[in-house]
Amino acid sequence: MNRRTLLAASIAAMAALLGHVSPACAVDLLSVVEQASDHDADLAAMRAASRAAQQAVPKARAGLLPQVGGGWGRAYNSTAIDGLPRTAYWQNGWTVSLTQPIFDWSRWTTYRQASFVEARGVVEVARAQQVLILRAARAYFDELAAEDEVARAVDYNAALDAHMHQLQRRQSAGEATVIDLQEAEAGMEQAQLQLADARNDLLLKRIAIEQLTGQPFSALSRLSDEARLPRLEPDNGEAWAAQAEAHDYAVQLKQIDRRIAELDVEKARAAYYPTVNLTATHSPAGAAAGYSGPTTTSTAMLSISIPIFEGGETEAKLDESAALEDKAQNELLSATRQAGGTARENCARFLAGAARIESLSRLLQTSRAAVAATQMGYRVGSRTSSDVLRTVDVFYATRRDLIHARYDILLALLQLKDVTASLTTDEVAQVNSLLLPADVPQASPSVR
Repeated sequence: MNRRTLLAASIAAMAALLGHVSPACAVDLLSVVEQASDHDADLAAMRAASRAAQQAVPKARAGLLPQVGGGWGRAYNSTAIDGLPRTAYWQNGWTVSLTQPIFDWSRWTTYRQASFVEARGVVEVARAQQVLILRAARAYFDELAAEDEVARAVDYNAALDAHMHQLQRRQSAGEATVIDLQEAEAGMEQAQLQLADARNDLLLKRIAIEQLTGQPFSALSRLSDEARLPRLEPDNGEAWAAQAEAHDYAVQLKQIDRRIAELDVEKARAAYYPTVNLTATHSPAGAAAGYSGPTTTSTAMLSISIPIFEGGETEAKLDESAALEDKAQNELLSATRQAGGTARENCARFLAGAARIESLSRLLQTSRAAVAATQMGYRVGSRTSSDVLRTVDVFYATRRDLIHARYDILLALLQLKDVTASLTTDEVAQVNSLLLPADVPQASPSVR
């Protein structure tokens, strides 16, 4: 059983001691993303808001359709006329009315706006889903990096411990100085502190994932050491920037906001226009005094309302709407520029990360050879203890940087997909295919 398997087993045991009720199991990146999607309250709230936004069209359509109402009443009437006896009677009646807007530009504009309100709700959910995927991926790779850092710190401590034993033997033989021992002891204390910090950081990263998914886990699937990291297609930052400027969800939201603002200007201008309505009523009533039988009144009227003077309110609203339209246009421009800049930045980060991984891989091999050569030189007396400690430190620092670079390049790829509105569970599944189950052993490079 290698160090990573031992680490996973000890983490699972620690989780059990912490009192998790539900059984913990190993999970992969796709599982974490799906669990987070089911558990995240913010995403659920956004979905509920989207369902509410879907009612904008039916509500606006109702303003264009006939409005039918009805009623019933019973009235007591008393009539007194000089020189005639007082008459009193009860009268029953009911009425039905219909109102149909014929021309109301404000209502028609509201109906046109409603489709954009509905679309905005859909885009907000899609954007929230992408944000959650990125959060889950970042938390996942942060936890893996923390595990790797613990394994690296354990190996580093073991290497320094082996060097300390060698120093002690050489001191017994009179070949090492007290200064060498003190320097090695200081290095070991620093390495032990790094190991303690790494273990604390790992615990925090595990808590972050469990808070995100709402479920405990025993281990995470790991990035295979032999995995061929994805290539960037296209590898041109301007091509990615063009996609981001056209498709980024933040840009889409600002485009919708601008269109809504344009229609708000039309709605404000509609206050200058007349409104035309058709109204009809039908009111049967019981017999009244002076009539031999029931009466029925039916009316139909085409009414036109023309605004003449409203104290400047309409003009003020129109100016306000025009200013808000300018605001929406500038916010769209800002979002477009930001999307393009973010795409260029992530593309450059990915390409630089790929080159950095190649350089660090070569440096890891040469630094391991340098450690072996320095240790040999120390045994024959051509190198000092400080030389050994320095080369060991370079090797493990390079190993740490390589670990982080591999995770950073995957996050840069997902961020590129995010800014171009193409980050879906299918993209997550492709990254997930690079991972190996936690119980598959992988050999960590070391100097021992």
